Amino acid sequence: MAIADDIIARLTGEFLDDAGDRLARMQVTLTDLTARPKDRRALLLDLAREIHNLKGAGKMYGFPTISLVADRYEDYLEAGAEADPLPVAQLQGFADTLLDIVESGRNPDPDRTAAILRGLPSYFEFDPDSVVGRPGRALVVTRARTLGHMLARELANCGYRAQLASDPFEALRFAVAEQPDVVLSSAVLDGLGGIDLLRALRTVRPTARMPVAVVTSFDAGHPELAGLPQGVAVVKLGKTLADDLARVLTEAGELPGA
Repeated sequence: MAIADDIIARLTGEFLDDAGDRLARMQVTLTDLTARPKDRRALLLDLAREIHNLKGAGKMYGFPTISLVADRYEDYLEAGAEADPLPVAQLQGFADTLLDIVESGRNPDPDRTAAILRGLPSYFEFDPDSVVGRPGRALVVTRARTLGHMLARELANCGYRAQLASDPFEALRFAVAEQPDVVLSSAVLDGLGGIDLLRALRTVRPTARMPVAVVTSFDAGHPELAGLPQGVAVVKLGKTLADDLARVLTEAGELPGA
């Protein structure tokens, strides 16, 4: 056992050293994004490469929170890559969050992880002038980044901040811990189907009454929708998406500030 512990400690140390080196290179890239705007595309590619490598290694070496933050970092970078001006301050915030975890030398506990994820910026923000009450919070679960960004944009138009997730198990933990106002899940996910995720949310006591909906291109009766819990709304991809989403948010309570 002592030998095994020593091996694990060595591998963990090597991962943290490597992660620190990657974050140092990311810091140089973030600085260059301001100093060398003409090289923006190449610099963003370098940044994306380092983020993706951190994301892949985090879970493998016992730092799943690093993988989760890196996954959100990828989403934000992809959504804001063409923005003018580039949101460098927000990109720096993700890097600082990753550095804090690496320098601590340990993976944050579930409560701290939830707080970290909740504090990360979202690229698609609602217009605060259009919301009288508090903003709504939505959890969007999909393996397709493009779909996640589209739903986040639609939700922002309705006064909701969207938290994106691709891992259904992490989404379940987040929903229990953070109690979002509504959960939207793709029918097809990796590791656990969207219908199974929604069934789980309806079964677990803390989320049993939470408004949930499946987002899909499938028609009613399709095998992929078999087992959909009674009363779960369907948001159909296509021309009715905005109307379906507005109906779900209205039925979930009232639109924020309404």
